[in-house]
Amino acid sequence: MAEVFETDEHAYRACILYEVKHSRSVETAFKRMKKVKPNVEYSDFAYWYHRFSNGHHNLHHDRSTDPKPLGLSDMPTHVMERIVENLGLVDKLSTRKVCKSLRTVIDNQTSKFGRVDLAICEKYCEIHYENLKIIYFAKENGNYLLKTPRKSILLKGDYSLVAIREFASVITHPKWIFKQVVISANCDQKNEHKSVLFLNSLLSNHKFHVEKLRIDGRTFEPLATLLPLFEADRLYPRLISPLDDTQENLFEVIVEMNQWKNAARICIERVSNEFPIEVLFCARGEIEVYDFKLTESRLVKIRDILFKAPAFERFKFCDRKYDNREELSVLTDRVMGAHSAYDPHTKIYRIEDSKDYIQIFIEGVKKNALRIQRIRS
Repeated sequence: MAEVFETDEHAYRACILYEVKHSRSVETAFKRMKKVKPNVEYSDFAYWYHRFSNGHHNLHHDRSTDPKPLGLSDMPTHVMERIVENLGLVDKLSTRKVCKSLRTVIDNQTSKFGRVDLAICEKYCEIHYENLKIIYFAKENGNYLLKTPRKSILLKGDYSLVAIREFASVITHPKWIFKQVVISANCDQKNEHKSVLFLNSLLSNHKFHVEKLRIDGRTFEPLATLLPLFEADRLYPRLISPLDDTQENLFEVIVEMNQWKNAARICIERVSNEFPIEVLFCARGEIEVYDFKLTESRLVKIRDILFKAPAFERFKFCDRKYDNREELSVLTDRVMGAHSAYDPHTKIYRIEDSKDYIQIFIEGVKKNALRIQRIRS
């Protein structure tokens, strides 16, 4: 019997028609056919099964005369728009590659995505598009290894330049908005300089507004170069230490930028003991420092410099290791109390010739956080 089905196409089709006439499901009929024709393909079997089920019983039908099935490119534009409008960044990046029509629809839609990261390291670069990780490893002879969750492939080119170009092509999409951008250069100063200049050349004709922005490196060059391209509600700078003259000059340029002054909040993970905190005081928004040694000399700077700054809204300094020292509340009252404008009972510092005042709060479970807030009348 098997030989008959292998050599006689019409006998094969007649057997399928027999199964249809006996109202067997396509799954049951296919299993029965597999017993007598083991190499039967499901797609071909299903074609004839459904054709016969729809009343077309001609065993001599030529499939090549069938109308060409509609593809994605034939789908109405409004249908494609509904399909892709709620896709995430990773899905949109892959769907754009399916066909020109889908790419056009996706590119014409305004989309907002979450977080994207670019990390430039000594021997590799890493890109994160939300939950997708892509790594570019440096290899010998001018090659690099591209590694994604689905493939690893050896290609020709400079690993860092290829990664930077890929990252730039995504964040410069004219209708794509990103909630958070992280750019990190964790490499030697020469490669940092080369990478930052190249990235800047790709981004320089664009302006980006993001909710959160982190740009860091082993020097302040990445932040000084790239910050002017962004408007960020929140900044997350990494403050390097110790500062030589070049780096201190760079940071002084950074804090004078409108992007720094106009940020609603600046969050700094750590400030070293040597860092000159007075350069932070020109911000107009809120600044939070999560690891900060609250010493008497720093409180004096806060009293004599920050309190006289006209623009600041709120500063918060958290001393994670505040122990075996004078209680912060006592130290604060002692230093601030050197000025008659300070009331240790209310912890209010009166501003001369103004109805505004500065309120000081001692917070935290260990009472190791100092919050300074300007109260405007």
